[in-house]
Order: sequence, then C-alpha cells, then structure tokens
Amino acid sequence: MTIHTDRLPPGLEDDVPGSIESLSETVSIDGSIPRVVVRRVLDNDRRRAIVRCLLGLEDAEPIPVRQLVARIADVEHDATAVTSLHDRRQRIHVSLCQTHLPLLENYRLLSYDRDDGLVAPGARLSAFESVLGDTRE
Repeated sequence: MTIHTDRLPPGLEDDVPGSIESLSETVSIDGSIPRVVVRRVLDNDRRRAIVRCLLGLEDAEPIPVRQLVARIADVEHDATAVTSLHDRRQRIHVSLCQTHLPLLENYRLLSYDRDDGLVAPGARLSAFESVLGDTRE
C-alpha cells in the first residue's frame, strides 16, 4: 500500500532534484500566489496529479470526479501492490473528495461541484503550469 503524506522526511527535501523548495521559488509570477500556498499544493503527490490533470485538459470544461480518480489511479499503479483496482480507486475517491479537492478549491485552483461530481480549472491554476512543466498527455 502506498502512503501519501504531505511532507517529505526531514533532510530529504534538499536532496531531491527539483525539490519543492526550489519549485516554490519559481512561482512568483505576479505575486498573487503566496509561497506557502504553492508549497502546500506541491507537497502532496495527489494534489500535484490533480493540478497536472487539469492543466492537461484541452479546454476548460469540467471533468467528472470519477474520471479524475481513474487518471490518478493509473499514475499511482503499483505492480507489487495486492490492492484491487476497485479498492485503490475507492480510496483515491475518498481522499480527493474529503481532502484534496476542497483544499484546492479554497486556493481557487479549481472549482468543485459536489452535487454533480464535476471538477473544473480555477482562476489561479494557470500559475502552476510553469512550475509543473509540460502536462499534455
């Protein structure tokens, strides 16, 4: 089972090429996104996957949460894990709906329609494009 934490172990941040520390330096495009927000978003692999997925959309149309879950499950696939695809998607769905999507919505990186199960790019999302590089699938 893969454990997704919000923090790297102490001392490892500096050793990782392109670490969060160096990435957060580059997102002062117009000064509208505080460094602490950039760090909070990029410190978690699922949030980075959500941002990459939304940046990779051809248009700004909303994407169903279940489609977002499927894309993230594909990225997180671990050949050694004994967890079924259904169980993995269910855990990802819960973490997205309860934690990651509301947090990213609070930062205006996306719009999350809980009733219809849709996620759309937000006003601040494009600022992360330069940080995460080419996101086209």
